[in-house]
Amino acid sequence: MGRRVRRRRPRTSTAGLPRRAEGRVNQSAHGVRPGTPARPGPGASRPDPRRAGAAFALGGIAFWSTNALAGSSALATLDLGIVLFLQFASGTLALGVVETVVRTRSRRRPPSAGSTPLRQTPTRGDWRTAIWVGTLGFGGTMTFQYVGFAYAPVVESNIIAYGWPMFAAVWLAVTVRNKSTAASLVFAFVGFTGVAMMTLVQGGHSASGSPLGYVSALLSALFMAFYTLGVGRTRVPARRVMIIGGTVACCSSLVIALATGADWTPTTAWWAMIYVGVGPCAAGYLLWSVGMTRSHGRLAPLGYATPLLSTCVLLLDGRTFGGTIAAAGAACVLLCTVGVLVVDGRSASSRL
Repeated sequence: MGRRVRRRRPRTSTAGLPRRAEGRVNQSAHGVRPGTPARPGPGASRPDPRRAGAAFALGGIAFWSTNALAGSSALATLDLGIVLFLQFASGTLALGVVETVVRTRSRRRPPSAGSTPLRQTPTRGDWRTAIWVGTLGFGGTMTFQYVGFAYAPVVESNIIAYGWPMFAAVWLAVTVRNKSTAASLVFAFVGFTGVAMMTLVQGGHSASGSPLGYVSALLSALFMAFYTLGVGRTRVPARRVMIIGGTVACCSSLVIALATGADWTPTTAWWAMIYVGVGPCAAGYLLWSVGMTRSHGRLAPLGYATPLLSTCVLLLDGRTFGGTIAAAGAACVLLCTVGVLVVDGRSASSRL
């Protein structure tokens, strides 16, 4: 007779299960599948939404800093209606491409089970808000800004049009009354003083300005403040808000061009306005919208950097600027920028 061969039984735990199976049970009991990497604990570092929002907002500001130079150069050879139509047509087309890509990716990648959507379905009120924000905030801002460029010296109108963060700071100080917004209001007053100094000095050195240009630049600033505060208060994505506003503005600018008998002969200046449409108009607003949405509008003080950067670009191009008083006004705006950002950073750290 041959020897009996004993089969080794797997070592069992106190529960009577093999140790490998016991490990699986312990993992499933804690809600972890085998092979799934462990989730970071509560002490692990998480991405800061404020930093991500600031990166997007600064990207939009970088595009906006080139807007005045490209737009004023195109207005030297093109009619206002054509300038507006080219920028809104190219910008809306670029946003439409982005919307198509986003929709295609969302259809190919269905949501996983148990996942919650990042945005709720927009209501009728959200769509009404989106129409107002897109038409006035997006289309109105760019339209009146270029009317200001056409009927007033570009340096003055550019400074006034980019004074919108001060309007936003005043609105936040009125609606949200606390120490940080009160301090921001003081710095906003300093910024208003600096903008007024630069505007008055430039106006004194130039007699080519028209009241229509200055009023249009001021309306552009108000509409931009409205856009900044309103784009994060609707469930409609920012790109769709801008597509709505861009479509309305494109139609209105086409009417202006046809009514004024504009010359449609293509020139190299068309490329400048196509860049404005794709860059500052579409990409700039889209990046700024994402930054404002992620920060719930708290990063609006970053907009104070826009008039400084755009003015520096104009000066490097050889555009004239006033003397020492204008430099003092620029210093006031810089002080306002740093002051509001410091106050906003301290208030954010105190809420953590």
